Amino acid sequence: MATIRPLTAADKKQAREIWELRFDDSLSFIDWFFAERFAPETSFCAEEDGRIVSIAHGCVMQLRIRGVVLPAMMISGVATLPGFEGQGLMKRVLFELFSECRRRGIPLAFHKPSHFSIYRAVGEFPCDDALFHTRETEPSVPVVWDAVPPAESLLRVYEQATSRYSGCVVRSAGDLAKRAQDLTIDGSRCLVHQTGGVVDGFLFASLEADGSLYCEETLASSALAYMELIARLPKGSVVKLPPDVPISGTIRPWGVVIPVDVSSLLRVFCGDAAALRLRVFDEFLPWNCGVFDGAGNQTSESATSFLSVGRLMQFLCGYLPFRAVFSEQICYCADEY
Repeated sequence: MATIRPLTAADKKQAREIWELRFDDSLSFIDWFFAERFAPETSFCAEEDGRIVSIAHGCVMQLRIRGVVLPAMMISGVATLPGFEGQGLMKRVLFELFSECRRRGIPLAFHKPSHFSIYRAVGEFPCDDALFHTRETEPSVPVVWDAVPPAESLLRVYEQATSRYSGCVVRSAGDLAKRAQDLTIDGSRCLVHQTGGVVDGFLFASLEADGSLYCEETLASSALAYMELIARLPKGSVVKLPPDVPISGTIRPWGVVIPVDVSSLLRVFCGDAAALRLRVFDEFLPWNCGVFDGAGNQTSESATSFLSVGRLMQFLCGYLPFRAVFSEQICYCADEY
């Protein structure tokens, strides 16, 4: 029987070996992750006979939801070794991780799933979108890459571009420096847009296996800055953008936000006991089940609405509107890191 436990610093070697086995990330990215993001105190594993066989990494960050900044657990590196799948180990690992979130007063968790269908089984639904635009023409002049701006300049653009979205990670200048390091360590190149000598847009582009460019993070403080940045890219480049940037493309679901503590989230985002009588179903976290009023109190009164916890999170984020209680928002997360 596998034992579920938190990671320790001594587990780094095994954790890294599992990451290398189960994911296609470059060695340079893996080096960066285990130097900058490895947080054993908020990560959990299943161990059998002294061997880690299933693992989920957690890292405490902050999300801005409807203009409110809340602590949130970023989940990554969710993996089970071959031969140990189908035993429910990952559910047990994630349950302990979410229980740790609750103990720490962290009401949210979030991640970018490789396949949404995998997580539907635990009631998770997408809570933000991204727009993917493909360049159809060549630029007027060959692309010339720019030096990465100082972290303070990146932060100013990031705040201007993302503060109006629901679901974005709140970053510091130090976080932006780490993010730029994360991108450039894998060979990504940078383009910068300036107006009057002030940086007001940037993108990072990586070379894909087919020779095209993929721009994982592109942000600007105006539509013009977005357009002029994108116009510098070669034909065939794919650019990930906020869903409301006025350019052609395909909008896809992108990230998941998980309500670890329904009671505290209703208290923050509604706060009016009379506004709701909501029965919430959560097949994974039992403390989220029951009838809640709008202030997050569990009540014995009859419910007027019935929701799964995943659907509720879509309403709380603003991904979908719910009556007059939760208005619709533009939901976007530039990236989880």
